[in-house]
This record gives sequence, C-alpha cells and structure tokens, in this order.
Amino acid sequence: MASTKPIHAAPSSSCIFGLLITLMVITVRGVQSANIIKCEELPAELCAFSVSSSGNRCVLEKVVMMDGTLQFECQSSVVLAEKLVAWIESEECMNACGLERMAVGMSTDSLLEPEFTKKLCSSKCCNNCPNIIDLYINLAAGEGVSLSSMCESEKRRSQNLIMKSGSSLSTSKLRFHSKSFGTRDPIASSK
Repeated sequence: MASTKPIHAAPSSSCIFGLLITLMVITVRGVQSANIIKCEELPAELCAFSVSSSGNRCVLEKVVMMDGTLQFECQSSVVLAEKLVAWIESEECMNACGLERMAVGMSTDSLLEPEFTKKLCSSKCCNNCPNIIDLYINLAAGEGVSLSSMCESEKRRSQNLIMKSGSSLSTSKLRFHSKSFGTRDPIASSK
C-alpha cells in the first residue's frame, strides 16, 4: 500500500506578514475594546499620533541597540492630549492631514512646509481629525503661533495663487481667441 505522508511546505513571507498584521490588529482591537491603551505596548506601526488611556501622547522613538541596529519603540511622552484618551489615529486622518504613521518624535518643523500646512488646514483634516488638530494647536502655541491664524494665512495664500493664475489664464485665452479668429493680437503687437 502506498504511504500517505503529509507534505510540509515552508510558509511564504507574505503569509507570515499577513498573519503578523492579523495578530497585531486583533491585539490592538482587544486593547481598544478594553479601553486601555499603554503607549509602551503599542506596535511601532500604530504609535505616532496615538493617545494612551492616561491621556499622554504616544511618541515613536528610534533606539540604537547594542549590536548597532536601529529599532523603533513606542513611548509615553509628557505631552498630554487635552480632549482625548485611549485613541489610535485613523488612516483616514493620517492621509487627510498629510502625516506619516512612522513619524519619529514630535516637532513643529513640518509647520514650515507649505504642502503639509495646506493638508493640515484643509477642511478634511480640520473638521474630522480632532486629535491631530489638538496636537498641532498646542505645538504651534509652543512656538508662539496660532494654528488658526496660520491656516487663515494659508487660505489667503492659496486664494492669491488662484487669482494670479486666473489672470494669466485669461490673458492666454485672449491670445488664443484673437489668433483663432484671424484678428490682430493686441498683446503680441504691443511688444
């Protein structure tokens, strides 16, 4: 009779990664359902922009190990969230506000970047992401700046750019239309 031994294949790396993510989600959901979040127990991938059950903001830090390799660790910061506790920021808010999940530390440097400020001041971020807005209000205040004033300036800057591009667009339309109708181009003839 033929032997029917099971064939064992090594699991693929994508299978192992999928299993790891599934276990991480189950663990975090269990922690959230119990409403107890400790920064030091969060995986690095969920650390940045999270808030512990005690109200401390979680911060992702790089740690150099004895063998020289870098490792990311989630730690409690001394910065307190003013309105939220036990909060893990959603991917929707991370994207809407222009943030990256693996951001290390807390800094106001990003407030100097126009593209970041544009996303942070967008209605998608301001109206739907109270945790992030609360954090950046406090970070900006620490620098002596009002986030609402900064967003108002960003709005005016964007409107000015639109108005400037609109006036140059209408000039180019004028050139296009005058040439297409066979009439003299007043802008070209003045040169």
